[in-house]
Amino acid sequence: MKKVNPNKYLISKGKFIRNFTKMYQDIKDPWHQKKNFSNDISIVLITELIKKLKKKRKKLNVLDVGAGENFLKKNFFLNHNYIGTDIHAQKKKDILYDDIRIHNRNFVGKFDFIFILKTIYYVGDEIDVVINNIFSYLKKSGVLIISYNLKKNSYSNKFLTDIKLRLKLLKKFSELFTVEVNRIPYETKKKEKITILIFRKG
Repeated sequence: MKKVNPNKYLISKGKFIRNFTKMYQDIKDPWHQKKNFSNDISIVLITELIKKLKKKRKKLNVLDVGAGENFLKKNFFLNHNYIGTDIHAQKKKDILYDDIRIHNRNFVGKFDFIFILKTIYYVGDEIDVVINNIFSYLKKSGVLIISYNLKKNSYSNKFLTDIKLRLKLLKKFSELFTVEVNRIPYETKKKEKITILIFRKG
């Protein structure tokens, strides 16, 4: 079976088109989440972070932006108030249609944790709006966890480099820490850099 590059549904002629609905119709698991989740070093690190951050809290309100197949819920948050969102219109159990670029009044001041794992570059051209929305959705002292793999030749770098993202976040949040790791994804077998950013509101 011929491999299809998911990015062809998202970027065309140098512009974001974000045709996630068509992508998910044509490709069952475009990011190979099922295969990558258990052996991705960035996920291993995030797992340890979640364990530490959960220790002193009981029932958590969690927002997972770009939830895909809800792997975070299945692995960490079954007993918590978890909301997984995605901007593709496929009807999936436990996935809420939501566009992080559009402010959702129902989310204001609601979440202890917001996760944006390897998806924020798809809204790089509207990052200021996205950061403002995220800030308003977190509770006081709520935690934002972002991971991304920005390649130097990536089109999204035109709008959002790792340095630019970090500087923008520092204007609104307090930085807990940033770490860079290398992973070898299932789909390419080529080493790539993943950056994990942990920020707190307030």
